[in-house]
Amino acid sequence: MGRGQINQSAPQAYRSGQLLSYVSALGLIAALVTTILIHLPPFWAMGAGTILAGLCASVRSRRAGTELSMSHLLRFASGGLGRVKNVVILVLLVNMMTAAWFSSGTIQGLVYYGVSLVDPRHVILAGLLLSAILSTLIGSSVGTVATVGVAVMGIARAFNLPPAPVAGAIMSGAIFGDRVSFLSGIFHLTVDMTGADLRKASRRLLASGIPALVVCIVAAAVMGFTVKASSDGAGLAWKTQFLTGLTEMARITPWVLIPPVLVVVLASRRVPVRLCMVAGLVAGGAIAIFYQHESLLTLLRSVLLGYTPGGNARPEVAQVFHSGGLRGTTNMALMLLFAGMYTGIMESSGMMDDISGGLVNKLQNRVSFLLGAMGISVLSTAIASNQAMSVIIPGRAMTAKRQELGISAEDFAGVLADSGVPAAGIIPWNVMAAMCGEALQVSPAAFAPYTVIVYTLAIVGALIALGKKPGYSRST
Repeated sequence: MGRGQINQSAPQAYRSGQLLSYVSALGLIAALVTTILIHLPPFWAMGAGTILAGLCASVRSRRAGTELSMSHLLRFASGGLGRVKNVVILVLLVNMMTAAWFSSGTIQGLVYYGVSLVDPRHVILAGLLLSAILSTLIGSSVGTVATVGVAVMGIARAFNLPPAPVAGAIMSGAIFGDRVSFLSGIFHLTVDMTGADLRKASRRLLASGIPALVVCIVAAAVMGFTVKASSDGAGLAWKTQFLTGLTEMARITPWVLIPPVLVVVLASRRVPVRLCMVAGLVAGGAIAIFYQHESLLTLLRSVLLGYTPGGNARPEVAQVFHSGGLRGTTNMALMLLFAGMYTGIMESSGMMDDISGGLVNKLQNRVSFLLGAMGISVLSTAIASNQAMSVIIPGRAMTAKRQELGISAEDFAGVLADSGVPAAGIIPWNVMAAMCGEALQVSPAAFAPYTVIVYTLAIVGALIALGKKPGYSRST
């Protein structure tokens, strides 16, 4: 009888352990939904999920006949932190650099020269291209939408153009740059979570991103011919006022473009990304002090606490040009840190395998794995309502299976960047889509059908997955 009880206890312990694993995952989802409903930053949910994961892992190990001490759990969490620390540092540097670029007039200069080229007959195409360029330079889709996107939308409304197609084109450009820029947090998160090589991953993302962008350009040009702008002078008047407001805010000459040019040149010379950002920060600070005549104290305040325009700025530009600085990264940094700790505990305790094993183990070849990863990535960002989760969840849950099947980390990173990462921009309840929609004053549900890059990336990514293994994945 004692032997029979022992034989029965093993499967019971296994089922009990699986149940606790699902409790940990469902608890995190419930916490994320709650933070959305009561308008709290998502790091609260990730923090609660991390504590719940630790409790579940401890009880699970005790029922399995082992004991996880607090030191074990801290070591698990520390391992997860090690995977995201690079991204957190980059996010901090990007926000400080962006604030310095506002103080130096660099962002204003990029927007000024871009908006100056906007023709009322091609507003949709201009919105796409300007957003793609700025997002690639600053590595932020939300920052792009909140600056050049708002400016283009203002011109579009003044010319009585329908807002949804214009917003969709702006979102497509912003998403393109966000996923390929060396200054983008989501790009580095994708690389770190999948274990991909930075340069190889960049080539893989461009392999799907460039064809998708070409399709978007064609679509924007066609929409531009089918949607006619009004012929009155209101649009030109608004554009003139906006550009005048920029010149009143900062001295705008080609000198203010030195920081992004420097960053691009250094990146092309394979200088480490952190050093590129530090160089961009220093260059922006130097121009702010010696060219814009900002005081050192004002510059430091902008970099640390955030940039806001002076009181004499025109309303149409004052509401657009601001940056959170180092303080503005608090919510994102805490969310990434807690997410790293959560996945570290889930993965090292075996609970991640309990949840993903049944689904992931069914993916027995390259095609099924890559297409499955795309689906899991979209599902993750839809459930968690956060773009980062489209990478973190599949990136950690599917890595062991990827290695077992011999699939390159770059191909894995590519399908995540082709699916859940861009999809976050059109899911109405996702944080990214909601922030962009609020900035553009267009609901995500309205601009989603016109955000062509989301659908073209998914199609191109699926075609790459169905095809032969690309040469860049085999390179050393």
